[in-house]
Amino acid sequence: MNPMAMILGTDWLWPFVLVAMVLVALFTASLVWSAGADEAAPGARRRVWLLTLALPLAVMALYAALGNPRGLNPRDRNPVPNESAETMVGKLAERLKAEPDNPQGWLMLARSYKVLQRYAESADAWEHAKDLAWDDAEAMAEWTEARILSQGQRFDRRSQELLARAMSLDANAPGVLMLRALAALDRGDAAAAQKVMAQLRDLYPEGSADRQALDAALAQLAAGHDPRIGAGVPSADGAVAPTPESKSNRPPAPAKKAQAATDSGAIR
Repeated sequence: MNPMAMILGTDWLWPFVLVAMVLVALFTASLVWSAGADEAAPGARRRVWLLTLALPLAVMALYAALGNPRGLNPRDRNPVPNESAETMVGKLAERLKAEPDNPQGWLMLARSYKVLQRYAESADAWEHAKDLAWDDAEAMAEWTEARILSQGQRFDRRSQELLARAMSLDANAPGVLMLRALAALDRGDAAAAQKVMAQLRDLYPEGSADRQALDAALAQLAAGHDPRIGAGVPSADGAVAPTPESKSNRPPAPAKKAQAATDSGAIR
């Protein structure tokens, strides 16, 4: 912004300028009075008074150009805290009530609700984002995961339909493979779950957290135990998700998803 425009457009700055001018004027008047009235130099006295009036304005203009005038405003020194994620997601949800035909907005809302671990609302938002998700295997995997998390990590009929659609697009996508393994466990088919988990495990590099989690799950399956009980397995988006039998039904929100939600600018 132009420095002079900043000064002219800032009403709270004028009292400060006026007080400075009065103080400088009083100081200059005291000097002139103490020096005595010199009638032979009226031009000199005019220059002194002109300098008295112009100096505060010149100083403020220089400060506006080189300093931080906003720092003089108490409101700017105490900014309003950033809105919480819950508040921003709520605003997005309200906006979509007025703009229901906005699949991109519903897609962002679905992912945002998942980050906040509000799975039932996420699953509902995915239904509105169907036009964007229906032909994307990974998006369908996210949708299916939101659905099963909203159902206590059990596959109801709708979850099975969504998984079938994801498999028809790309049965070997990482997210789809994880859901296939979970679906096999849900129906009690440990052999099928073991086969799919081994296929998924081989997609991750040695030493990675996902591979270690899958190795642990495969070891439990080999021992005849359900790996969902008391231990986590990677979710459709790579996060390790505990199961209903463990202490928490809710997986930790993936950092990369949370960052994408806030960085995208869609949550306003």
